[in-house]
Amino acid sequence: MNRILLTVLAILSLGIGAAQADDISVYADQFGQDCVLNTLVLPPGSNSTYIVHKFNAGSTAAQFKVNDTSGLFATTQTTPYLALGTWNTDLSLAYGGCVTGDHVLMTLNFLWFGGPFNCGNQLVTVPAPTSPIPGSIAIVDCGNPAHLETASGGQMFFGPDGEICNPTDCAVNAATESTWGAMKALYR
Repeated sequence: MNRILLTVLAILSLGIGAAQADDISVYADQFGQDCVLNTLVLPPGSNSTYIVHKFNAGSTAAQFKVNDTSGLFATTQTTPYLALGTWNTDLSLAYGGCVTGDHVLMTLNFLWFGGPFNCGNQLVTVPAPTSPIPGSIAIVDCGNPAHLETASGGQMFFGPDGEICNPTDCAVNAATESTWGAMKALYR
């Protein structure tokens, strides 16, 4: 009877869908929906982009870096959190408490002087050089005690042809990998 129940629960859980994992990416909007900034304005206007932490089940800090091949001139970075470092070298953010849900970590403002764009003009969220989890974007969960976890990162494109560079990059479908043995252990 237990085997039948376990099998039924495992099959039902497959239909629920994959769990969303944390993602920290750069977007053209504060809601983390648009990864192409194609309406650039000349100075004195400023072009804003947003680093957004999505699918956040609860975290207190993050550490990452943004590689910049945008061709734009960065002017300011603003964040409501305690920041150590800069967005394009090695950035650590302390949230000051447990934060959940999608939220803007930082606003970046850029100047554009009218140069042409191609698919190489982008901002890509990558692991920080001093990440406590080498080769990964690191976050600290809200557990007691807190644990280091990883997050995925994405890329943002600039210019009127940005949509043709890779239009699926905005669709973050991060999933937490698991094994069949781990699933069975949930029901023991």
